[in-house]
Amino acid sequence: MPAKSTKFRLGACIAAALMLFGTNASAQSILIDSRSATYGDPWPASSKGPTATILNTRTLVTFNSLPTEGDYEVIGRIEVYSRWFGSTRKAMTLLGEKARSMGANAVVETGVWLAPAFPATVAPHGTGIAVRINDHQLLERLADSSSTWE
Repeated sequence: MPAKSTKFRLGACIAAALMLFGTNASAQSILIDSRSATYGDPWPASSKGPTATILNTRTLVTFNSLPTEGDYEVIGRIEVYSRWFGSTRKAMTLLGEKARSMGANAVVETGVWLAPAFPATVAPHGTGIAVRINDHQLLERLADSSSTWE
């Protein structure tokens, strides 16, 4: 008798699982809007602030210095490093990402180098000054052949 009751319980569990997990609703991710079957906006419209346009643009990373006068705001000195192998190009990318996260649209007086790091033998490091430049023409004048847009 115990074998029959075990088989019955197993069959009942399988049937319940099929009914529960066999529906369309359970096949969708909780991140998908069931009405449109697309991923919903994780950031409501009310959470976007005045700097949202700055944060969504590319960031200029340049070795050049700022002019003495102009429409800009210095945010501060930033430093980045990687714990893994890479080139100085990776350091430029990291500088752009960090500056953008602070609300800047440029990094000036950039320095990039390879230095010892654990667990890698050497890894990219970088430093610069994060700046929010309000004058688009000034931003374009700072860009040259050694600058990158991140």
